[in-house]
Amino acid sequence: MFKHPWLIVAVISAITIFFALQLPRVDLDNNNLRFVPAEDEARVTSAYIDETFGSTLFILIGLERKYGGIFEPVFLNRLREYVNRIGEIEITGDITSIVNADYITGDGESIRVEPLVADDFSGSPEEIAELKRRLLSWDLYERSLFSDDFSATQILVPLTVAAEDGGGQEVTGSFFQIRDLAQEMFDGLAEVYVTGIPVMTATISEAMKADLLLLIPLVTIVVVIVIFIPFRRITATALSLLAVLVAVIWSIGAMPLLGIKLSVLSTVLPVILIAVGSSYGIHIVIHYIEERGLRAASISDAEHRELVYFLTGNTAKPIFLAALTTFVGFLSLCFTQVVPIREFGIFASFGVMISFIITVTLIPAILLIRGPRPMRELWTDRDAAEGSGTRDRIAAFFAALARRKYAVLAVSAALVLIAVYSASKVVIDNIMVEYFKSDTGIYRSDRFIRERFGGSKIVSVVLEAERPEIVLHPDSLRAMDGLNRYLEERVEEVGKTMGFTDLIKRINQVFNAGESPEGLRPQAAASGDDYYCGFGEAMTDSFGFGEPAIDSFGFGESAADSFGFENFDGAQGPAPAPVPEGRAGNDSRTYTGLELAGLLDRAAGSASDRSMSAAALVREFQRLVNYEGAAYYEIPQSPERYGKRGPEGLSQLVSNYLVLLSGNIKSYANDPLEPTAIKTTIQLRTVGQRDTSRAVEQIQGYVRANFPDNVKVTIGGSALVENSINRLVVESQLISIGISIIALFLIVSFSYRSIAAGVICIIPLSILILFNFAVMGLSGIKLNLGTAMIASVALGVGIDYTIHFVETYRREYQRSGGQGEYLRRTYLVSGIAIIVDALSVGLGFAVLLFSRFNMLIQFGLLVAAAMIFGALLGLIIIPALLAIFKPAFIARSDK
Repeated sequence: MFKHPWLIVAVISAITIFFALQLPRVDLDNNNLRFVPAEDEARVTSAYIDETFGSTLFILIGLERKYGGIFEPVFLNRLREYVNRIGEIEITGDITSIVNADYITGDGESIRVEPLVADDFSGSPEEIAELKRRLLSWDLYERSLFSDDFSATQILVPLTVAAEDGGGQEVTGSFFQIRDLAQEMFDGLAEVYVTGIPVMTATISEAMKADLLLLIPLVTIVVVIVIFIPFRRITATALSLLAVLVAVIWSIGAMPLLGIKLSVLSTVLPVILIAVGSSYGIHIVIHYIEERGLRAASISDAEHRELVYFLTGNTAKPIFLAALTTFVGFLSLCFTQVVPIREFGIFASFGVMISFIITVTLIPAILLIRGPRPMRELWTDRDAAEGSGTRDRIAAFFAALARRKYAVLAVSAALVLIAVYSASKVVIDNIMVEYFKSDTGIYRSDRFIRERFGGSKIVSVVLEAERPEIVLHPDSLRAMDGLNRYLEERVEEVGKTMGFTDLIKRINQVFNAGESPEGLRPQAAASGDDYYCGFGEAMTDSFGFGEPAIDSFGFGESAADSFGFENFDGAQGPAPAPVPEGRAGNDSRTYTGLELAGLLDRAAGSASDRSMSAAALVREFQRLVNYEGAAYYEIPQSPERYGKRGPEGLSQLVSNYLVLLSGNIKSYANDPLEPTAIKTTIQLRTVGQRDTSRAVEQIQGYVRANFPDNVKVTIGGSALVENSINRLVVESQLISIGISIIALFLIVSFSYRSIAAGVICIIPLSILILFNFAVMGLSGIKLNLGTAMIASVALGVGIDYTIHFVETYRREYQRSGGQGEYLRRTYLVSGIAIIVDALSVGLGFAVLLFSRFNMLIQFGLLVAAAMIFGALLGLIIIPALLAIFKPAFIARSDK
């Protein structure tokens, strides 16, 4: 093969150029759904809910006025202009904000649909008071359009793309437009906060690009410096690094060819390949320089060719063994169901083998082309071989430590027990927002939305039945509405709920604004009591209004709004419909002071505890006197209260309400008139999976206890997908560790033809993994997508140190016959080299400290620490084990 070195260089160069040309085609995608397999239950459920009720991808924009209010005309006009401009972006649906929401109300003569904020809003005290009253009159707006102190408002921007495409370039580009325009238009008027799943995905991709531009050159510089210190020659340094740089280009360039998109984990790939793979080139170049230095200053081309052949043959096997063990460590990641981890494992293991192949082909070919010119001799501490110098003192220290074999094992056992306890404290949680540092915009934005509004995590609860009459039965609707109220009142992790039952309650309220709070007057229906809606007169096909009275309430046909809004865009319905006779407004009776006191006492008595707020007290008082229909903001449950003969009549009443919605309730029902599935959406203010799981458990518990047996309840959403990721991360960790340990045990046992060799080499590595988890438990570093890969990386790289030490120990033991200073010589030959190699690899990973992602910073710290721990464990525990058990393979010759 090496008879044509120029051909080797040309072929490798051509392939490298080909892969380099693919790099501009590399795409980024950090969509959460891509992290779980397509068949995962949470993902399947999420896809079903989106398919049935519409996409749940939203961009949430919070605007905070620290030194003003949200009702000032200048701010509202700017807000209206901004909403109009982002509404022109192709993938945005019908945007919901305070300036384009509709207000549905009724008075003594009509039902009206009008803008919440009029176009001529001037900001007078009277207008502001009326606007506040309207916002507080319907809990649909609370924690969705305004904060409790009226200092902040929220814009909900639905995206019309499928959830699976939420990490694509189109979504990312649209987010940047929306974000940048907000910062530009509200500069000086309001603080801008932008969050949501597509926002986090786009922000991760943006930070990834910055990381790659910084970290690849940085790790290259660090490795170059580490290599250059002993070589002190540019040629030797360049040759040592060449193979791994080619491997990086091949590995990353292969991704777009196979349709693989880079995830946040891919940021680590170049760093790992450069830090780990450079040692292969260093190994062959060092041996070349040493052997070339033993020859005459001038040798012939033929002698030089034989020298290169000899070195390639002698070094290929140990390099291959080192590459194989690292390859196995990365390959173990390919058996996980977490897609980005599996992709990382595939291309990392591919890169390692490419590094090996390029090292043993391209570097010898270049040396042959370069010819027999000598290289400057390596800097070494020559005095160390004579028994003095720094190297010898270090070797003597480790040798003295290793001779106390039983003390070493006793201390190790004690540390293992402590580590087991510390490792039990590890928290398993993969929180997207915690990828970022606390001072970043996305972290602050997500916290703002959690604290001031409903939160950015979504859980959807779907109630299904075989027939519409079961879904619309009072028992089904009461259970769904009871779940909403229970979660908002009793579960602190829940920030907002909205769903099908809220619309039914609002219509019920508006149409009964003038009725007695005690109930409706029973009347004979023109065509059967089941069709009587309780509006004060008999029902006709058009409810006595001639045509639908509300014309969809302005809820539009756009993408589904998982936050309980459909299209509050100011669209007007038809002319106000006349209210039937007998509904002449609110209760106009005169109350005495004692009667008012009694009403207030009854209102206060309705509280679940003594901490009833003033707003809640007023709302309960309004219910008692049926102020603007407040007594009827409920799911019709009592047939007598609505003049019905039974539950079937109440179901028909709800069916009649659906006709008034004119079919535009896709967010909440799978059919506008005869739904067999309805949905409620729950926004969580949670951060981690622990508190999210508590909220989900509360939902599941309420469903089990209160929902009818004849309905099916499905719980899904982005929060459940995150829970699947957590579960898969744990499975990934266990699988990769198990596969790595078994495979490395087999490799070592086969290499030395000794099971004892495999056991002895695996023991320090197992302790290393345990110490890694102990450090995580003590420092509060969570087990997530990034840190889940550390064990496999540490095993794959750490085994090289172990094998290197055992091989040197074995050779020195046989050379001395097990007598004399063979242990000190082992440390002189390989101990110092292992420490230097661990430091150089650790420094390579330490560049991740400059990453924009917390989990990659933690990954870099833990791997760097694992390199040092792994080297020390191998240098201390292995000689103690060998001295105690004296395995036969140490004395056995392979010849």
